[in-house]
Amino acid sequence: MEIIPIFETQNQALYSVKYPDHEIDEFDWLFDLWQDITYLEVFFNSNKSDLGFFDPISIEDAVMQTRSDAKELQKQILAIKDSDEKNSKFLNSHFIPLDNITYKPDELEKCKAYTSIIKKGWIRLYAIRVPENSYVITGGAIKLTRTMMERQHTQRELQKLNNCMDFLRSQGIFDEAGLKD
Repeated sequence: MEIIPIFETQNQALYSVKYPDHEIDEFDWLFDLWQDITYLEVFFNSNKSDLGFFDPISIEDAVMQTRSDAKELQKQILAIKDSDEKNSKFLNSHFIPLDNITYKPDELEKCKAYTSIIKKGWIRLYAIRVPENSYVITGGAIKLTRTMMERQHTQRELQKLNNCMDFLRSQGIFDEAGLKD
């Protein structure tokens, strides 16, 4: 497992895990995957019964919505690195705690992001928040169910979050300075 910087600004940073079996990091890999029409059609056909969790939608519309939402999420997150002091944008306005467990501000924390806090779409980026304002993307998923435990692909993402948290701890990474070393 390798931690790759996506961007670092004066007061926040975004990193992504690069797994040994992938040629690129998770951030880039996921946004490429979520534009792949063939992958999306196969995914939604395999998970057709879950599409009703949200408003009923056709597979074709689900593919188009996913591609659109993925482009928007990527745009929103990458815009953060180019924001200035006058128009500051922050990663912590996109990433929220994965669950309702309360963490201390100086602890590693599992988080998720989606296109908008208001419009809860099904695309999820999963990350570990490293105090104070750094995030390490561990993976992502199209989440069509209420909990991550309901489907194998989201269970895998939860396991990746846990593995990354263990890796960061084993490397003594508990803050931003540790990520930069």
